[in-house]
Amino acid sequence: MRIDVVDVRKNGGDCSDTFLYVADLRGFGFLVLDVTNDRTWRVTHRLAFPFPSRGTFTIDGESFDLMDGVLGMALSPLHTGKDRYLYFHALASTTENVVRTSILRNSSFIDDVNAQPQSMNVFPEERPNQSVAKAMDRNGILYFGLMDPPSIWCWNSETEFSPRNFHPVAVNQETLQFASGLKIVNNLKGEQELWVLTNSFQRMMTGSLSSNRVNFRIHAEEISVLMANSPCAVASKDRNHGHYANLISMKDDNHIMFRYGAVSYL
Repeated sequence: MRIDVVDVRKNGGDCSDTFLYVADLRGFGFLVLDVTNDRTWRVTHRLAFPFPSRGTFTIDGESFDLMDGVLGMALSPLHTGKDRYLYFHALASTTENVVRTSILRNSSFIDDVNAQPQSMNVFPEERPNQSVAKAMDRNGILYFGLMDPPSIWCWNSETEFSPRNFHPVAVNQETLQFASGLKIVNNLKGEQELWVLTNSFQRMMTGSLSSNRVNFRIHAEEISVLMANSPCAVASKDRNHGHYANLISMKDDNHIMFRYGAVSYL
């Protein structure tokens, strides 16, 4: 499975300032593609590793083990003159991490793939259980799935990353199992929609997959409908999206050459 995020910084009609961030879930890091200069490099960091204590998944009563690294990624909205954040997490984890894209876009990683330890940061609080994919809308609201119960939730990035600020968007034991794909799509009216791909991944892992059941589903709804009565849509008067990411993330985007053994930091 390949998960990637496209970072396009338009200047009028010019899209040459484009980068691609690819999650390397088995290599425990990121691949960064500089489209304009036709260059690519790897970036590794301890937060890209899975957590052994979070490697067992239980969905609809069936359990399996999977030790995958970074899988979920979401990019913060673009505002002229400001950096963007890449939110990410390993599949086998319950933590949420963030890195400034200016750090990933630094080509000095061609010479040394190791990001300095403080360049990527983890939020103090965690999700209740594992999540696969996620996406962020133009208002800085993050949407993500949870394994148990099978569901889609939202979090407003103006607030602390904490279960008390997570709010349900949809919960369904049968139809929202293993949300492996979330994407924000702009429709023909210019309105944003949330598209979600769910599947019976646990049955594939345990060998119980059956053609007598629906195993793959695509869900879609307009963001305005989903957020109509949601606490996630309540805007703060004195904070912008990414407020808490800004508090914990490294502000110096220089890549300091610093080699370390990633495993020793687990």
